Amino acid sequence: MRRSQVSRTRLVALAGTMSAMAAALQLLAAFVPGPGHIASALATLPLALITWISPGAGFASYVTATLLVLIIVPEECLILLTTTGPLGVALGAAGATKLSVSMQTLIGAATLSSGMTVLMLVFKTDPLGPGVSNMGWVAAIGVYAGFALMYAWAWTLILRRITPHLLAIGRRNA
Repeated sequence: MRRSQVSRTRLVALAGTMSAMAAALQLLAAFVPGPGHIASALATLPLALITWISPGAGFASYVTATLLVLIIVPEECLILLTTTGPLGVALGAAGATKLSVSMQTLIGAATLSSGMTVLMLVFKTDPLGPGVSNMGWVAAIGVYAGFALMYAWAWTLILRRITPHLLAIGRRNA
């Protein structure tokens, strides 16, 4: 279901649905501590899927989801704004342009590690826990890059496996 195959009305509805899903998943961390933090990582998925269909709709969904989270639980907004959101948009855009698995992974890893570094250096928050930032900023950035590479690789493989199936279902139901 590429952008050219989706009506504007359907694309707006899909983008809104994906925004709401991303926001709801991100908010689970605030409302259900522990399991909610694990589930909040899934906020990447709806943003990656809508971006795969239409990069413009994906970016709009990212902004909308971020604003929804900001209104409901402002503390969770930074995570969506700097890590899960940009990762979803980057992976979706890389998938939409049919980049190789390695390129899609590297783009996702660069995006995620940059967001994690911004959280640590600018907002003085450590996304992987206080032990990492206590290592010093150079070592912490190395840890973030290693984590981001593995995390982005896993997401790339997941997206490459499920996205064609979901798009095929969307085409059948169009």
